[in-house]
Amino acid sequence: MDPSLKAGTQIPSLDGIRALAVSLVFLAHSGLDRFVPGGMGVTIFFVLSGYLITTLMRIEHTQTRGLSFRAFYLRRLLRLMPPLLIVVGAALLFSTWGWVGGHFTPLGLLSTLLYFGNYYDITHDFEGIPAGLGVLWSLAIEEHYYLLYPPLAALLLGLGRLAWSVSVLSLLCVASLGWRVWLVHHGASEAYLTMATDTRVDAILAGCILALWHNPWLDPVSAPNRARDTCLALVCIGLVLWTLLDRDPVFRLTLRYTVQAAALAPLIYLAVARSRQWPFRWLNSRPLVYLGSVSYTIYLVHHMILLALPRLWPHANEILEAIGSALITLLAAELMRRSVDVPFAKLRRRLHRRWIVAPRAVAPLAALSR
Repeated sequence: MDPSLKAGTQIPSLDGIRALAVSLVFLAHSGLDRFVPGGMGVTIFFVLSGYLITTLMRIEHTQTRGLSFRAFYLRRLLRLMPPLLIVVGAALLFSTWGWVGGHFTPLGLLSTLLYFGNYYDITHDFEGIPAGLGVLWSLAIEEHYYLLYPPLAALLLGLGRLAWSVSVLSLLCVASLGWRVWLVHHGASEAYLTMATDTRVDAILAGCILALWHNPWLDPVSAPNRARDTCLALVCIGLVLWTLLDRDPVFRLTLRYTVQAAALAPLIYLAVARSRQWPFRWLNSRPLVYLGSVSYTIYLVHHMILLALPRLWPHANEILEAIGSALITLLAAELMRRSVDVPFAKLRRRLHRRWIVAPRAVAPLAALSR
């Protein structure tokens, strides 16, 4: 299928997967971290980000024979920065009023706004930012990916050699794993291994590989085969469960992230390719699609609200606090959607139409497979 025909359409199941990911993070932060793998939610976001961005780049490159870096960076800025500025302003007020602990130092504020918060948190142990904003470390990793990946993607797509492109990205994944192993054996901190861009980028690259190689949204997919699909899903789920149950500290700081990303990518493939079939059809239900569409705001604000509510409602039990925090978080996400996300989405679409030229002499998709 020609990727240009997919422009402007929504990839099925992705919002549902985002909803699952942000739910894992919320539940872990609400006090269920012994039972709910919040870190897995972050890894899911990483793989999704790599897959989605590279898919959109494939579509644009097929349409225009290139990538507009200016348009890409401005779209990312208009998508990510307005909600972040509002949440940072709210955090400043919350900390001033004593609703959450901690406060901004000048460097802490800069780290939040300029997306080096992960390295700041590693070196400062979350001091210098209001409580609840520690979740922004993962946004810094994604921002570094947005900044550095487009030139590489333009090169790979321009070459049009699928095997070579996948090999390059795979080698980068292996390099990230090897770097983690080296760091573990040379005394690196757990914080660095967990939150640094150079130690976690392989999850994003796994999504990039999926977008280039057997992309279920752009490339032909095999006919459904219940036995084969079930076997693949069970193997991947088994690998994920292994990463969650194995408590060896060296494994958890090294191979775990690679195995998780490698297992999640095929599951995302199935969720998109078999989006109309059980058990993936429910990912496209209206509640999950909505939750996924506001997942960015939920991720930004949920931990701060979870920490603030006990101070404002000290006599509530943990269950009421969690329910109240969830409702307030959803209300904040809906307000952000209406007042910020929707208007800025319209602006991004106008810029896209202005800067991404109409398709011309679009080559067949097979050119990307040589």
